Amino acid sequence: MLPGEETDETQILAALLGIAEMVGGLPDAEEVLAAIVRIAPSLVKVDRCALLTYDETSREFHTLESFGPSSAPSYEGLVLREADMPRLAQRLVKQRLPIVMKDASKDPLVPAAVAQRLGLRSVLIAPVVCRGRFIGALWLDSTAGPHYFTSKEINVVAGIATEAAIPLDASRTAEALANERRRFAALAGSLCEGVITVGPDLRIASLDPGAERLLGWTTSETRGRRMADVFDISEAEAGISWTKDAAGPSPVRKSLKLRAQDGRLVECRVAAAVVRDDGGEIVEILYALMATGPGGPPTRGGQIAEVVTPASRPE
Repeated sequence: MLPGEETDETQILAALLGIAEMVGGLPDAEEVLAAIVRIAPSLVKVDRCALLTYDETSREFHTLESFGPSSAPSYEGLVLREADMPRLAQRLVKQRLPIVMKDASKDPLVPAAVAQRLGLRSVLIAPVVCRGRFIGALWLDSTAGPHYFTSKEINVVAGIATEAAIPLDASRTAEALANERRRFAALAGSLCEGVITVGPDLRIASLDPGAERLLGWTTSETRGRRMADVFDISEAEAGISWTKDAAGPSPVRKSLKLRAQDGRLVECRVAAAVVRDDGGEIVEILYALMATGPGGPPTRGGQIAEVVTPASRPE
């Protein structure tokens, strides 16, 4: 598109459909977000764009992706504290409304040092919201001079921000899941030698790295197979033994001899932890393995409690 040329509705629609197709195709989230910040400026006739994520804990904005002329200052590495721009944060984070600054150098919404560093002039900021949560902001501005953002352009950027929210939320969810897996691995490693995860039908879902080292089996070799068949134990031994205490039914620890991949028998003290869904049905069973010597005590481990999902935790 030539400089100064009007962006018609057909071009805007085609671009938005292209963005939606990228998001719907679920390719790499970083590639989608990088493409969005490249496409967005041309739709509103500016030349610089940045996608900033919002950290609820620190109450800071951090630049995730940015695009602009190589000769102009970049948003890369920019960190903005909510406390330094309370009026902007109130409208953007709390009210989740777009913000238009006609002259950022004179508008106190953005810290003066930031406006000067970036050479901000006319700025349009749209909230990025997904599943009811504010997760970031899409910033657009022109380095060539003042720009008047029309109502159509504001609506276009709001639509782009909505599309950007999907891969950004997916990326944050994947990161949170990875952190939870690391926490689980650290906790399991401090309590036992390994963990076997099975379904309610006692078919193996996974072995953590500790269980793989202890028993020689891998997840790929055992997934979908019955626990009793893999480890050469009875169905009763593979199942949970229950006792009843003041809190209700509780899994009982048991001693088992599990067949390793090379055929040797590994003596283990086994504790079960039960994961339930919102309705109280068992969805997974975690078996914590504590290797023992012949007749010897467990090398480590403590009482393993029943695990419940947040929604099923008693009030």
